[in-house]
Formats: sequence, structure tokens, C-alpha cells
Amino acid sequence: MSRPPFSYPLTRIADGESGGVADLQTDVMRFMAILAICLVAIFALVQSIPLDAQPPDVQPAEAIPEPAPQMPVEPVPESPPAPIEEPAPSTESQPVTERQGFTLQFESDLALTRLTARNEVALYAIGQQQSLRLSVNRGRLSFWPASTPNQFFEMDADTVPADVLAALRTRLPDAEADIQWGVTLPNRMQQQLNEFLSTESGGALFIGADGTLRLE
Repeated sequence: MSRPPFSYPLTRIADGESGGVADLQTDVMRFMAILAICLVAIFALVQSIPLDAQPPDVQPAEAIPEPAPQMPVEPVPESPPAPIEEPAPSTESQPVTERQGFTLQFESDLALTRLTARNEVALYAIGQQQSLRLSVNRGRLSFWPASTPNQFFEMDADTVPADVLAALRTRLPDAEADIQWGVTLPNRMQQQLNEFLSTESGGALFIGADGTLRLE
């Protein structure tokens, strides 16, 4: 008996195909096993969820109240302004020397200008409408508006130097006839003045160029 010419190669090919089919079957079985495991896990998870589970309660939002209707506002008639009462003048603004019966003056024009230039004393021309203060700058005399001091000592108008009066008329041509001349003193002079006021009944007080007071 003779062998067919292609019997051996065909047998080899058949052997190779049978091995590939076996591998394919093995892969399919593995896939089915994995799929079965996944299905079992999903089924167990579904079984663990309670059937009566309810979604969480959602609280309804509070209703926003509607704004109340606004009533028309009637204009209130304005009341007439109350009169403003001016405060009574303080007793401290009164000249001390006038109340005590003393007169005050500078011993000389030089004493007035020197002490004023050094701001040791201040001389005021006090009227009904305004108050002016004497300024001495390099020998030049001038008056400027200033507030009336709370406490001052009245200077004898008859002893006011002529150049001071001329400086006042330059600033205030229509100077009032009832101008009151007031002087503020430093602490040391005030102490001397208080001693005279407490021990003497009156007299003429002189302001010296050296910054002291004497009573005559």
C-alpha cells in the first residue's frame, strides 16, 4: 500500500488547529467564570438594599412674607424755631481792678511796648462789637481781632499812650468812645496783684518795665 503524497503535512496542520481551539475554549470558560463572579457580586449587592428605602425628607423652603403695604406719610409742619437765649456774661470776664477800686497803668510808654513785644503782657481794646489786641513788632504798633480774655485787669484809659490810640484808629477808624482797655498779666504779676487786692482797699497799680507791680 502506498502513502498519499500530502498525508503528513495535512496531519500537522490538523494538530495545530486542534491546539488553537483548545486555547480558545479555555479563554471562553475563564471569561464565563469571571462574568459569573461579577453577576453573583451584583446580585448580592442588590439583595442588601432594603426595598422600603425612602429618599431623605426635603424640608420645604420657608415662604418669604410679602412686605406690608406702606401707608402714605403726611408731611409734618415745621415748628417755628425756638429763640436762642444768649448766656449771661461770666463774672470772670469783668475787670478785677474795677470791682476792687484799683487803677492799673504802665509806669511808662517804654514799659508798655517792651512787655507787649515780649508777650509778657497783652493789651486789649474791648468794645461792644469786637475785641482787638495790640501787637508790637520791631517798634511798629498794630491791632488785630482777638477773643476777649476770660479775665483781665482794666487799664486806666487816661494813661493809654498816644501812639497806641493812633494804632487803634488805623485799624478801627470809627473807634467807639466807650472802648475798655484790658491787660492780662503773667503769673508772677498776678500773684503780686492778688496780694495787693487782699491787703489793700484800693490805689494806683503801676506795671514796671522789669515785670513787677508796685502800689502807690
